[in-house]
Amino acid sequence: MIEKAFKGDLKRLRLKRYDVCEMLHCTMPTLKSRINKPETFTVNEIVLLKDNGFSLLYNNLLNILKWKK
Repeated sequence: MIEKAFKGDLKRLRLKRYDVCEMLHCTMPTLKSRINKPETFTVNEIVLLKDNGFSLLYNNLLNILKWKK
């Protein structure tokens, strides 16, 4: 679900995974682990993604975090 939203946003925004790594100041393995385990995203990373147009991913992350409470 998260991976599908992430890929959809990447395609819509015409970005590559490396662009997201640069945006989040992380490595590719870190990004991959965040996508596989979305609860590991920090609040700052989620806000940064939202501010850069990752609306599908943002909405999915919020839904996951709501259920984790």
